[in-house]
Parts: sequence; structure tokens; C-alpha cells
Amino acid sequence: MKKEISIIFDMDGTLIDSSEAMTQSVNYVRKSIGLDTPLSKEALEYHINALDQQLPKIFYNTETYDPAHRALFKEHYMEHAPKTISLYPDVKEMLHLLSQKAYLAIATNAHECFAHNMLEALGIERYFSSVVGSNNVAEPKPSPLMVYHVMETLGTSSEQTVLVGDSIKDERAALNAGISFIFANWGYGKSENANLRAHNVHELLALLNTFI
Repeated sequence: MKKEISIIFDMDGTLIDSSEAMTQSVNYVRKSIGLDTPLSKEALEYHINALDQQLPKIFYNTETYDPAHRALFKEHYMEHAPKTISLYPDVKEMLHLLSQKAYLAIATNAHECFAHNMLEALGIERYFSSVVGSNNVAEPKPSPLMVYHVMETLGTSSEQTVLVGDSIKDERAALNAGISFIFANWGYGKSENANLRAHNVHELLALLNTFI
């Protein structure tokens, strides 16, 4: 049966609490390359969600990401993150209910391989008809390209698509794509002007049901 609505979720900070795992892996790389001062979890949460951040410089004191640093991060994160990450309360139940009535998708600024690994480890990958990572498009959020990719894949229009996220990058991506946006208030980032805000998953489900 063809579904009429696509619901796109950001992953980290929206469905999955993963900042501790990311912080551990960034600090593993930092220590490996001689940067002895660890990055705090709060600093990581701020920098990955704020606009115009020079993340390679902040994380590893390089102008661009070094492939060797990426490889170290990937090795550590893929091994250790599944033991550290967790779903926010009642997320799995929400996804089960929504998947019966709408297409569900992931749009994450993480690499697609991380997304599939984390979603599978948490037992929720089966709910998503599309998973888009930063490597699948020319520009990550706040660019609208991930949203366009999902809409094309699932065959829904901007009027039939809503994005749920926890950061200004998510909010801007939705605005740039001309779709509705719901801010997940429990995450890592901030919103500029979101009219629709959910303080917990139950509020989010109630809001999403108004679109279906």
C-alpha cells in the first residue's frame, strides 16, 4: 500500500543518544595524534550542531579531515559505539506506530555506514525506507539535498514531507527544502524559530499524527 506522508528523522540527538560515544571516539583520535586535552561531551554537542563550525580544526587541529583520522574514528566508533548508544525513551514504540501509516527516513550528517550500523544495533533499521548520510549528497544539512534525496526516493512532495530534528542545521534544511519541521527539544542543539516543538516522544507522536 502506498503511503502518503514521509517523515524524515535526524538520527543523533533526535532518535539516538550518541554524544558520549562520539566524544569517546573523537578523544581516541585526539590522543592517538598527540592532542592530550580531551574534548568534553558538552563541547562536542555544541560544535556538531552549530552552524559554520570548523570541525576538523576543533577536533583534530587540522584544516581539513585527514583520511587517517577518519579511519581511526571509524574503527573506534564502529567497535565501541553500539555498547554506549541508546534510544531515547519510547522511540521504538513511536517508530512502530508511525511506520504503519507513513514512510520513515533518516537524514544524518554522519556517514551512511555509521547510520546503518547504529540503527541495526538498536533494532530499528527495519522501520526506515530510506537512510541518507553525508556521503550520499554533495552537501550535508543545512543544505536541503538530503531532503530532496528522500522525497525523490519515496515519491512524496514537499507538502507531504516533515523533518524532525534537534538542531539549527535540521531546521534550516527543512526551511531550505520548503517542508514542515518539528524541533525535538530533548536533543543536543537549538532551534531558531521552530513553531512546532516536542518536549518528549509522546508530544512528538501527537504532532506527527496531525500530518498523517
